[in-house]
Amino acid sequence: MAIYFIDYENVHTDGLNGVAKLSEDDLVCIFYSEKANTLSFGLHRRLIESKSEIEYLKVSTGTLNSLDFQLASFLGYKIKNDEKQEYVIVSKDKGFDSVVEFWKKRKIDISRVENITTDVQNSKNELIQEILTLIGKENGKYSVNIYKALSERKSKEGVHNYLMKELHDNKKVTELYKKIKPLLKDKS
Repeated sequence: MAIYFIDYENVHTDGLNGVAKLSEDDLVCIFYSEKANTLSFGLHRRLIESKSEIEYLKVSTGTLNSLDFQLASFLGYKIKNDEKQEYVIVSKDKGFDSVVEFWKKRKIDISRVENITTDVQNSKNELIQEILTLIGKENGKYSVNIYKALSERKSKEGVHNYLMKELHDNKKVTELYKKIKPLLKDKS
């Protein structure tokens, strides 16, 4: 789903809030240095319980913004290998906004947030808005069920079955399913 580039010198433990909500399809790259190289037991526990893959990248320091340059360089390397991926820089450093704008102009799905929870919540809100647009306001009460079906099921059949189980109305499920078809293209 997404690759998260954590500027640990900048955000410390707070930047990893939400790591437990990530999926096995996500990758978290934690960039740390001598200046910021410790984890609390609570954060350690959240990291090992996370379904996402975690990669620790100790960076060389000695010059101003060393970590930032190495993070941006690694980001470019990852983008070169997969331009269709979603990329998220987790940092309070607004200097990364120029990196985000550079890649957005090249049609890369990228953002900067201050913690993972912000990104997870933004993604959820965007998907719910897209669902509401497709199903119409009159069906708005079904948006949470549809969101859960799309988030929790990997196949089109799984989404359909989830909705049948939750709504118990074959006619309504058929109507909603047709409306959300554009959101099912990634499902098997």
